[in-house]
Amino acid sequence: MKLVLALLTFASAAFAGSTIVYVSESGEKRIAVWSLDDSSGELTRQSEFALPGSPGSLSMSPGRKHLYASVRSAKQFATLDVDAKTGALSNPTFADAGFNAAYVYADKTGRWLLAASYSEGVVGVSAIKDGRVTGTPVCTITTGLKAHSIQTDAANKFAFVPHVGELNKVDQLRFDATTGLLTLNTPPHLPGGEGEGPRHFAFHPNGKWAYFVNEQGKSVTLCDYDAANGTLKSRQSVPTVPEDWRTKGSCADIHISADGRFVYASNRGHDSLAIFSVSKQAGELTSLGQAPTEKTPRSFALVSDDRFVIAAGETSHRLIVYRRDAQTGLLTPLKTYSCGKGPAWVMGK
Repeated sequence: MKLVLALLTFASAAFAGSTIVYVSESGEKRIAVWSLDDSSGELTRQSEFALPGSPGSLSMSPGRKHLYASVRSAKQFATLDVDAKTGALSNPTFADAGFNAAYVYADKTGRWLLAASYSEGVVGVSAIKDGRVTGTPVCTITTGLKAHSIQTDAANKFAFVPHVGELNKVDQLRFDATTGLLTLNTPPHLPGGEGEGPRHFAFHPNGKWAYFVNEQGKSVTLCDYDAANGTLKSRQSVPTVPEDWRTKGSCADIHISADGRFVYASNRGHDSLAIFSVSKQAGELTSLGQAPTEKTPRSFALVSDDRFVIAAGETSHRLIVYRRDAQTGLLTPLKTYSCGKGPAWVMGK
């Protein structure tokens, strides 16, 4: 008994002062669980969980008790229990998505999982009951090919779906959190700038601005948000790469610091994270340059109360950890780590 208690005490101590980080290792058909030391930024691989297909986008339930994953090659949604102390994953259940979801998002109520399909050009909503995605989607809407993400606003009343490539638009939808139904808003979409291709986005903490990273345009677009009507209006677009890289590579992911002072976006090809400061008064962006990453930084995350950033090199199969300066927004690389093949998503608990 004393030995068991000693081991339990050691396990608790090992996770005290650490942040759990999940990585979708799509080439290995599994989700890896890492712990990040909140002081040093050291990453330690703790466990992994195998899936019946390649995982992509991840989302956490509002109560942090369940992890949702798009099992893309199986066209399923996986629900996994999350251990409160270790972050370990267990007790999988699977629901039919009906499509290959590039992006999943648990709504603010925790009752619905919204998803967008790049290859099939649809968005859908599935019910979550007792924390688990259940049944087939209650709502599916065709929005056009290359729908790349979906999120609701802070009020959980409207949803937005950016499309890269030829459609080059952001669909504006009404979301009914009682029934889970999506309907087109008026106007139904915001056109992207010429050649931009909006891919992912993030709302500013003040709820007044939204920032879209443009896959083809290698840029970030600032939009003013009308929360009453659920509509966006473009105001500024700023390059994420040096001028001689504007015709090469592509952008992937975007995040905003919790204090709203800095925006980060990933550049594939240029293999870097673009860093921007945010004007407190107007929300406009000023480039602070780029921090080099591993090869093909598809996904990254701000973790441990934004003290660190972790970016995944999708084609180098490695993770890189940066220490983030909260005052300047700049990133200092600390260490790289080998992971499974094709890391497609990074998310902190």
